[in-house]
Amino acid sequence: MTELPYPLPSTAVAMLLADARLPSGGHAHSAGLEPALRAGMAVADVPAYLLSRARSTGLVEAGTAVVARHVALTDPAGLPAVVQAWAARTPSNVLRGASRQLGRGYLRLAQQLWASSQVLTTVRSWPDPAPRAVVLGVIAAEAGMDPRDLVRLVIYDETASAAAALLKLEPRDPAEVTGWVLHVCAVVDAVVDELALLVEPAAIPADGAPQAEEWAHAHALLTQRLFRA
Repeated sequence: MTELPYPLPSTAVAMLLADARLPSGGHAHSAGLEPALRAGMAVADVPAYLLSRARSTGLVEAGTAVVARHVALTDPAGLPAVVQAWAARTPSNVLRGASRQLGRGYLRLAQQLWASSQVLTTVRSWPDPAPRAVVLGVIAAEAGMDPRDLVRLVIYDETASAAAALLKLEPRDPAEVTGWVLHVCAVVDAVVDELALLVEPAAIPADGAPQAEEWAHAHALLTQRLFRA
C-alpha cells in the first residue's frame, strides 16, 4: 500500500480503526476480559466489567489520545511527555507491553496511509514502541479527526474488543453483547466533551484498575491462552 493521493475522510478513518477486522493486533487482545474470566469473574458480571473498564483505564486511554492529538498538531516534540504521563497512569508493565504491541500495529498502518508524515516517522524511530493511545492520537491529528470523535473511538474500540472476545470465550447472543457495548458508549458519552478539551499531559485522567492489573499479570504467566491480554 502507498500513500493515498487524496485525503481520507476522518469518519472513514474512525470506521477503519474501530473495525475488528483490521489486522493490527486487536484480534490478539481481549481488553482484559480473558484474564478476568480466567480469574473467576462470572459471565453475568461482564456488563459491569465493561462499564468499569471504560470509566477507569478507558478514560486514561481516551485522555491520552486526545492530548497526543493536540500535541502532534501544536508541538510534536512534546509527545514523549505524553507517553510518560500515560506510563505513570499505567503502572502494570504487562498492560504497557500489550498497549505498545497494539501501537506498533496501528503505527505501521498509519505510515502506509500517511507516508510523508514527519510526526509518524519520528514516533516510529523511538527506541520503545509508542503506546496505542498515543498512536491513535497522532493518527487523529493526521486525519483531521475531531477530538470528541477520538474519545468515542477509543472507548468503543476497547469495549467492542472485549465484547468480541467474549463471543469466543463464552459464546452468547451477539445482539445481547452488542447492547452492552452500546450502553457503555452511551454512559461514557456524558464526559466526551470534557475529555475532548484536554491539552496538557498532566490533565490526563488517572483512574486505575488494580484488580485488572493483578489479573493481567497472572494471565501473562499462563502457557495456554487465547488472547495475549
